[in-house]
Amino acid sequence: MKRLIVLALLLASFYSCAATEARDGTSSERPMSFGAELQVYPAGVIVTGHARHTISETDSLYLRAGYNITDRQGFGEHENEEGDGPGLGIGWRRNVSPGADEGWLYGARMDLFFLEIDWEDPMRSNASDIVVLQPAIEGGYGWNLGGGRIELTATFGVEINIHTDGEDVGEGAIGLLGVTYMFGR
Repeated sequence: MKRLIVLALLLASFYSCAATEARDGTSSERPMSFGAELQVYPAGVIVTGHARHTISETDSLYLRAGYNITDRQGFGEHENEEGDGPGLGIGWRRNVSPGADEGWLYGARMDLFFLEIDWEDPMRSNASDIVVLQPAIEGGYGWNLGGGRIELTATFGVEINIHTDGEDVGEGAIGLLGVTYMFGR
């Protein structure tokens, strides 16, 4: 519960910073937009809400908050590992063709997930609580559609277990395919 409260406060802070008025009293020229993101990887799915703050014609910063569901099977330290948990992340994206309705994009991000992993080996099983740091780079293509924007991305990074309560579980390189939909762009 504490994690969800912290997550909500971070998103509220980000939104309030983006929605502030300029010094001359006019509204900010840095629009805020919200959306949803789905990413799949060989061992799971990540579903997030996405809050984006445009900082220039080409660049934007974003916050993500969501949930990671994983079924690592034999990819981890044990014969079978599966679990889930909430997470949040920050990132930056750049559109290569500013002002265009469609075009290439790239960026970087850092996510933090709080996962409970149930694991099994022959003749024994248990669970480990882990905190996973996931730095990554991403690239993709985006289209403006009517009242929104859709972006398809490929992400490459690494999962680093920065805290483990229980036995070690899998970590290492990760590749994800994703789709982001931003409302009201």
